Amino acid sequence: MKHTENAPAKLNLWLNVIGKRSDGFHDIESLIVPTSGLSDVLRFDVREGGGGLNFSCNVSELTVGEDNLIIKALTLIERELEIKIEGYIELEKNIPIGAGLGGGSSDAAATLRSLNYIFKSSLSLDKLNNMAASLGSDVPFFVNSKPTICKGRGDELIFYSGDLTAKPIVLIKPPFGVSSAWAYSNLGKDGNLNEWSNDVQIADWGEAFNDLEMPVFKKFLVLPAIKTWLLERNETEVALMSGSGSTIFAVCVDLPSAHKVVDKARDVFGSSVWVKVVEIAAS
Repeated sequence: MKHTENAPAKLNLWLNVIGKRSDGFHDIESLIVPTSGLSDVLRFDVREGGGGLNFSCNVSELTVGEDNLIIKALTLIERELEIKIEGYIELEKNIPIGAGLGGGSSDAAATLRSLNYIFKSSLSLDKLNNMAASLGSDVPFFVNSKPTICKGRGDELIFYSGDLTAKPIVLIKPPFGVSSAWAYSNLGKDGNLNEWSNDVQIADWGEAFNDLEMPVFKKFLVLPAIKTWLLERNETEVALMSGSGSTIFAVCVDLPSAHKVVDKARDVFGSSVWVKVVEIAAS
């Protein structure tokens, strides 16, 4: 059966890292939202059978082996349904890798949703969330893809009922990624940038902050430079790092302001930066 599924990017509007757990993960609390205007696209042409699976992607550096979250999600479905899946999966990768935008997790969740639909397996949302949690901390959020306060290691979901004004958001990512594992492992170590440790802004949704800025900004000095530059502009209201980076996002006053920020960012930071305008997808 053929099926196409969008896998949206996410933004962390605030991220509080509470502490390290006994299982090695960290307890967090974070308001996470899906975006409108930036998604990976997965195209499936699959069926039950043992003829093997072909996978293709437009980004050459993306691994396609057993560590690929799409393949891991497919394997979980095969085990749950006690079937083998054959056919073809194509990934159109639009979300940058290592950007703090959740591209890999979103792809995994889109795979779970799609295969559940294709094979008419009627797995419950709770079941899909449990399967998603075994794949990664952000994956349960993406199964639902709606504004959510995520707790625990990210697998405890409270759907957000507050108002999220649909203002344009500019994403700026320099030409490198940041490992989530590295960012969390360096949180709280000596030498963090003190001036960012209590940087809480007030946004339409309440407080805006990210505890992971401290270790990441210490190592990647261009990131606090981008954030400072954004905060100094009249066109922006809030600027923050998403997830573990390396994307810095800014909520803008209106769409013309967002386009002005995009043009200026390319002038200031060069053509190597990736820049994109998105909005919060409220539902």
